[in-house]
Parts: sequence; structure tokens; C-alpha cells
Amino acid sequence: MANPRWVVKLVSRAAIIGVVFIGILYQFIFKSIIFDALGYGRKVQSIKDFNNVHCEKVDDLGLEGCEDMWLHDKTGYLYMACSDSQSRVDWLPAVGHLNATGRSLTDRIAVLDTRGSGPLASRLKWLSLENFSGINGDGTLNLHGFDIRGDKHTNILRILLINHRPPFDPITGEPLDASKVGANSTIEQFQTKAGTNIMRHVRTYVNDIIQTPNRVAWMSEDTFVFTNSHSAKVGFRQRLDPFIGGGNVAYCHRNRCKVSSSSIKFKFPNGLVRGHEGLIYVPGTIDGTISVFTLTADHNLQQVNTIETGLPLDNLSVDKNGDIFAAAIPQVHKWIKSSKAPFNAISPSAVLKIRRINRKGGQASGRKSLFSHDLDYEVEKVIEDDGHVLPGSTIAVHDVETGRFFLGGAMSPYITICEPKKR
Repeated sequence: MANPRWVVKLVSRAAIIGVVFIGILYQFIFKSIIFDALGYGRKVQSIKDFNNVHCEKVDDLGLEGCEDMWLHDKTGYLYMACSDSQSRVDWLPAVGHLNATGRSLTDRIAVLDTRGSGPLASRLKWLSLENFSGINGDGTLNLHGFDIRGDKHTNILRILLINHRPPFDPITGEPLDASKVGANSTIEQFQTKAGTNIMRHVRTYVNDIIQTPNRVAWMSEDTFVFTNSHSAKVGFRQRLDPFIGGGNVAYCHRNRCKVSSSSIKFKFPNGLVRGHEGLIYVPGTIDGTISVFTLTADHNLQQVNTIETGLPLDNLSVDKNGDIFAAAIPQVHKWIKSSKAPFNAISPSAVLKIRRINRKGGQASGRKSLFSHDLDYEVEKVIEDDGHVLPGSTIAVHDVETGRFFLGGAMSPYITICEPKKR
């Protein structure tokens, strides 16, 4: 028979070890997830605190679920990847919404002439598709992030966009359970001209490396990089991503793709951009950092800097001056709630401006001294809101010419336009 004192002693030691283990997990993993990533306890400013801008919702033009935006600096045309907010509750693979039967059948690219005159409704166009079959000939897209490369000498625009197709059996053609196999995502290339209302399909990029694509960025006329936001489409490993990291950045030349970040640990790499100087900026949704890379001759990422922002991040954009703007999510736990009830729950938003500076003084520019210790970045919060005006933003775009900000959200039933106040 076991000695009762020995049993008590053993149980006490086990309890102490358990408490210590839980304390370590909390201190190094759960504390960061709860407060830094999910934003519990984080204070959020009101839009009223930013008296240099006036922001208004645009909720009467059908501009719902506009997850991403791109501004044509030359003309002021704003391109938006929009959907149906309620449908995104069922189908948005990046956040685990995998009920393909509820996916939107009306996703489109909207184009708003932001510098024209007259009512906004008269300046809005929806691009129709040419030479695109969609799913079994239905002509549908399921949009997420995108990028546009403008021709310097013409108004030709080359569009790359993420298309989260539902999965089908390649032999029988029968639909598969996306909750078990994930989405069948592709990257689609289209071409259009600024100001027109048609975009012509050029090609579909299909590759085993295109797993959980989130955002794409042109590198040249026929090469691009994109983020896979997760380690896998579905499954146990994917659910561990917030804790141990997951996702990557890949490089593609036509249909040949490779992972460019094999030795780099990401935590939900999101809406990357290519800066004017050629650097690649990759935001992390979990840790709130922007990792800065150059692309080597063998198409691998080489890190040159890390920018700490202090807030979970979604998409980045670059304005005409080369400044970077980040859509930040101060309270992710409220964004998650709004993703399940986009018409009833609100989510706070912030917009951060990231500017390259030289520690010796002045703003940095060009490709010189990319590895210099004197090169740094300045982060400034330019707008924040508790969710009553800004749209649970996943993208913020800045127009240098007018000073306006345009904000959209993957789940939001509206977009927001912020005007600088006249002094």
C-alpha cells in the first residue's frame, strides 16, 4: 500500500509544476495573444480626437465587403474588391468561414472616380468580366486581396487578384466539403484601362504553393509575390498558427512558384506591398510588426528591417510619396465578433502612417543604403475610431493630391471617406 504522505507529496509537486507550467504559458504565449493580438483592455480613441479630418460613411452604393483597395494616382480612380457582407459570414477562407454554399455570387471590382464632380453614385462603375468562365461557366469570383500595375506611358492597368474558389472533385466535378479540404484558391490576372468598365481575363495562376493566398504584389511585368496567411488550408496545425506561427511569402514567374521565406517565421503574414524603392513590406496580424525584405537574385527574401507598430495589422498601401499606410485592428476580438454579425457588431479601426527616415535627419529615399544602420522608420497614428464611423478597416488608401483617405473592410457593409478639414 502506498505511503499516504508520499502520495500527498507527489500530488503537491505535480500541482506546483502544473501551476508553474501554466504561468510560463500565460507569460510567454497567452498573455501576448489575449492583450496584444486580441486587444482585450486596449484603449481606443474616438474619431473626434482627430480634428484635422472629417469622415463620412458611404453606405448607399452597394459598396459592401470591400476588403482591398488600390488608387490610380494619375487619375484618382479608386479600385475596390467588393463582395456581400452577409455572404462573407459564410465564405471567407482567411478567417475560417468555409461554408461554400453561402458564398457570394456577386463579387466585383468597383471603380470610383474620386476626383470627379457630381454625386458619388454618378461616378461609380462596376467592372464587367470578359473571357472569364468562373466556376462551371457561372463567371463568378470570390475576391480578397489584389494589386494593380499601371503602365507608365498608357492607361493600361494589369490586375492580379486573389480568387477563393470553392473546392470540387477534379474527376467527378462534385463539390467537396471546404471545412475538410479548404478553398481551391487561385490568382487571376486581368487587364483593363483606367476609366473603362470592362476587365479582360488574361490567365489563371494555379500552383500547389498557392494554398492560403491573402494579398499579391507585382514585382515586374511577369513576376509577383504573395502571402499565404496560414501554414495549411485547414486542420490542427493551422489552428496552432497564432501560437507557434505559420504562413509564408512566395514568388511566382508565370506558373512557376517557390516559397521565398523558408527560413523566416511569420505569424499570419497579411497584406504585403512593394515599396517605391523595391523593398517588400510584410505585415503581421498577430505580432503587429512589418517585416522589410529585399528579394535576392535567387528570389528569396532577405530581411533588412523590422518595424514595430504595436497594433495587429491587415493590408498595407503605398501613396504617391512612397509613404506606407497600414490598416490596423486595435481590438481583434471585436473584429471577430463583427465577422459573424457584420450588420449588428462594430469593430474599432486605426490607420498608421509609416515613413522611411534617416536617423541623421530627413526622409530617406531611393535604394541607397538599404542595409545602413542609419535607415529607420517612423510610425504615426493618423486616424482611429471605436467602430462607429470607420468600417472595421482592412485597407486604408491615401491620395496625396487631395489628402483624402479611403477605407474599406472585409466584413463592413460600407466604406468610409475621410476629408482633410480646411484651415
